[in-house]
Amino acid sequence: MGDKIIFLNTGHLSLDDRVFYHQAKSLVKQGYDIEIISTKETFNSEIDSVKINSYDDNGFTQKQKLNEIVRCLTASKPRLVIADTPLAVIASSIYRKQNSIRIVYDITEWYPSKKNLLYNKGLGKFFKICVLSIINLTAGFKSDFFIFGEHFKALPFRILLFWKPFIYLPYYPDLNYINYFPPEKIENEFNLTYSGIINIEKGIDAVIQSVDLAASKSPAINFNLRIIGYFPQKIDQTHFEKLTNQLNNNLKITLEKYLSFKDFCSTIGNTHLFLDLREKDIENSNCLPIKLFYYLACGRPVIYSDLKSIKKAIPNINFGYLLPPTNTEKISDAITKYINDSQLYNDHCENALKLSHNQFNWELIEKNFITFIQKAVDPKSN
Repeated sequence: MGDKIIFLNTGHLSLDDRVFYHQAKSLVKQGYDIEIISTKETFNSEIDSVKINSYDDNGFTQKQKLNEIVRCLTASKPRLVIADTPLAVIASSIYRKQNSIRIVYDITEWYPSKKNLLYNKGLGKFFKICVLSIINLTAGFKSDFFIFGEHFKALPFRILLFWKPFIYLPYYPDLNYINYFPPEKIENEFNLTYSGIINIEKGIDAVIQSVDLAASKSPAINFNLRIIGYFPQKIDQTHFEKLTNQLNNNLKITLEKYLSFKDFCSTIGNTHLFLDLREKDIENSNCLPIKLFYYLACGRPVIYSDLKSIKKAIPNINFGYLLPPTNTEKISDAITKYINDSQLYNDHCENALKLSHNQFNWELIEKNFITFIQKAVDPKSN
């Protein structure tokens, strides 16, 4: 068995798509001894040679959280820790005082995020942003290496800690997980899919209102909107019920709970079109949606909010539309274009699949990731 590497997740579950199904499995194939520790759930197992020793730290004080992570690291004795949050990095740095390890900070989340500031307003909110930002930069200083999920999240660290080694590792899927469905012509039925958190901020109003308006423009077509996700609060479910109370007769909405990663990948492509119309606030505009690349892998068009992050990652949008999420008229027109122009629909399906196979899949970036980790574990490795 090779060197011990621990994925320390204090912000993600044990079977996180990026960590377990991509990074961990790739490193196992290289002979590394891989363990995942998540503090978001109680889960102990070994799956596909990946050890999982996770626990739920809900209710712990900050000191207890740090102490428990240090205890776990002491028991596991890793050579390298790949940490997903400032808390994970700082706890690893405490362990490092008595042990020789290297720390990789894998930055995939906007920090501090809206969920960190949920109950803060005014000066209190500003003060907390400053404190959490300082903590994040402190974690950056304590890290030896960086993995950046995307451009905008990397900027503070690239500017202030420019000398530290890093790699960009986008959220591209392993195409082996994706079940491809050949596109079907839109005739009597038009199937549309939204997957994600179900609330106003993530755009559920814009999605439903735009599809409903499109349904009113094409009364001969039966619209089926599949919504996969969960309500973060009871008030969001109540709002959803009011929103769907009066819809066009030719629009049917199906609500499903979140799927496991494998179920998601195996069924998500059985649709005509994907929609994601999240609000364009600072966080959403600067965060690249992970699911976008899974939708491309399905070979289907997408209609997304015109986010700065998407334009940066994919300057030429030839597989759908990026539109203002508040302009339901324009969005509904884009939806109906696919009904009226089958050639446009086929072209966008082909373009999406081609982009996925040629540019946006895990196989294309896996080797760079493995080489980066090899150098992090052993700087003398080639």
